[in-house]
Amino acid sequence: MKLIAVCIFGIEAVLAREIRNLGFTVEKTKNGRVEFSGGIKEIAKGNIWFRTAERIYIGVAEFPAYTFDDLFEGTNKINWQDFVSPDGKINVRSSNINSKLFSQRDCQKIVKKAIADKLCQVNNLSVLSENGPEYKIEIFIHNDTAEINIDTTGTGLHKRGYRTLNVEAPLKETIAAALIQISYWKPGRLLMDPFCGSGTFPIEAALMAYNKAPGLNRNFLFESWNKENKLIADKEKELAKTLISIPETAFIYGSDISKANIRIAKKHAIAAGVDKIINFSVKDAVGLSPPGEYGVMICNPPYGLRISDKENVDGLYREMGSMFSLFNTWSKYVLTDSVEFEKTSGIKANKRRKIYNGTISCTFYQYFGPKPL
Repeated sequence: MKLIAVCIFGIEAVLAREIRNLGFTVEKTKNGRVEFSGGIKEIAKGNIWFRTAERIYIGVAEFPAYTFDDLFEGTNKINWQDFVSPDGKINVRSSNINSKLFSQRDCQKIVKKAIADKLCQVNNLSVLSENGPEYKIEIFIHNDTAEINIDTTGTGLHKRGYRTLNVEAPLKETIAAALIQISYWKPGRLLMDPFCGSGTFPIEAALMAYNKAPGLNRNFLFESWNKENKLIADKEKELAKTLISIPETAFIYGSDISKANIRIAKKHAIAAGVDKIINFSVKDAVGLSPPGEYGVMICNPPYGLRISDKENVDGLYREMGSMFSLFNTWSKYVLTDSVEFEKTSGIKANKRRKIYNGTISCTFYQYFGPKPL
């Protein structure tokens, strides 16, 4: 089957590397998606292990759709009996860009009718009961070409299950995992987040250090489709448990000026089962000193989206420039929406990368330190 792992724009190469590391072959990479091939075992393994993907789809079909008749016929030609059970509950979602078929609601109705007609025909039914497992059908019509996929994930893969309490402007787990991998930090090396908030960077790094699959403690949509899928998923989860390795020492640090944030971060680390290797503390980022000679600092400081906050944020960025000088043997990585961070901080980055934090266009500023002796 054609499988599609989707991600935020800007981290496709990171996701492709994850796919290859799991032993899969990358077929194609596009904006926000990486395609590979596989069956239910690969679907299970990907959902359990991918740290940077948002979800995994089965790519069902792609065809021209200039009219509603085209859309119906193209959908009805698909062998839906290979994907959907006769009692399946079918939910269709549509996204239309630069298409003559601009009505999403009409497209959803037509696609569902085409699927229902095909399933009724091959199963000799007059009507679908839809009292069985849920199937989420995604239709994307772009430039009059319809692409139909089936969601295997359900709730997005960024929902690891450990983050139960919220702080202001939390960073998505999948983004944090991607940025850590971009930094080329390796388990065992010091890592620090001086604006840790609810602890996402430290916890995602700790999950990597434990070699703990991020989807280990949750369920996925494809598991509900039949007993065989559930057995395959359970087997992959049991295998993933045997690969967990608990580090002996703590080498990850998270700090925040907010006591409330640190309390939340500690609770999240405990929920994730990785609290033993993270040192959380209430500290002002400006007054920090490095806990060792070499390491990686990675952070997502306040953005100052409101005009009233911009002056305070600019002041913080200037102080970060001074703070960086104390970490001269460290590599530093900063995600911010500011296009003037280098000018404000007074330090020119070695490399920049465009990343979308939700709908906010950001830059990942990268400052490379010397290699450890």
